[in-house]
Amino acid sequence: MTYPKKARLFPLAFLFALMAGCAQQQTQPPSESERIAAQYPDADKVTIDITKPTARPGSSSQVVATGMDQPTHDVEPDVYRDRRRDRQSRIEVLRGGRYSLVSAKATLQQRELLEQVVDISIPASLNPSVEDGIRYTLQHTGFGLCRPQGEPQQLLYSRPLPAAHFDLGPMPLREALQVLGGPAFEVQADPIARMVCYQVRDQRLVKE
Repeated sequence: MTYPKKARLFPLAFLFALMAGCAQQQTQPPSESERIAAQYPDADKVTIDITKPTARPGSSSQVVATGMDQPTHDVEPDVYRDRRRDRQSRIEVLRGGRYSLVSAKATLQQRELLEQVVDISIPASLNPSVEDGIRYTLQHTGFGLCRPQGEPQQLLYSRPLPAAHFDLGPMPLREALQVLGGPAFEVQADPIARMVCYQVRDQRLVKE
């Protein structure tokens, strides 16, 4: 029994195709998972999660790099960098009760600590100095009072607190600190250390 010439060539073509596929499979570059695993040889710094799909089609595993040496990133949106956009955006609210809604965004006083409202009442029996009044005002605000930078600040701190300043507020913390320092001093704040300082104001800028 003889087979047609075309039928005899079919097994040979199939064998050649199979050999070519094996050669191509051997020269295939390493996968993304293998590359990352080689980059992080420590087992405690690489976690393979097979339950979550990866971004690459056809893959069922995901390599997640973990550990303290991982790069950080900014949290977006930034309420301090994007203030203009934040003011123009819609205010998110949550239902606080059956007939009440509450805002789901940080308030101005929470974002800008110098804008938080203070209500100060210092007993006259304490005979407070200006420094005592400033430190009393700064209680629970997150700010502290820096040391006097020179003789003008030492003189300011040592003066008795005026009776008109025994009761201040409700008003923003920024305004209360300015009132306590008076027109001869301007308030300066260090946002990193959260310290408040007083500097002698340029008298040329004080309006008569």
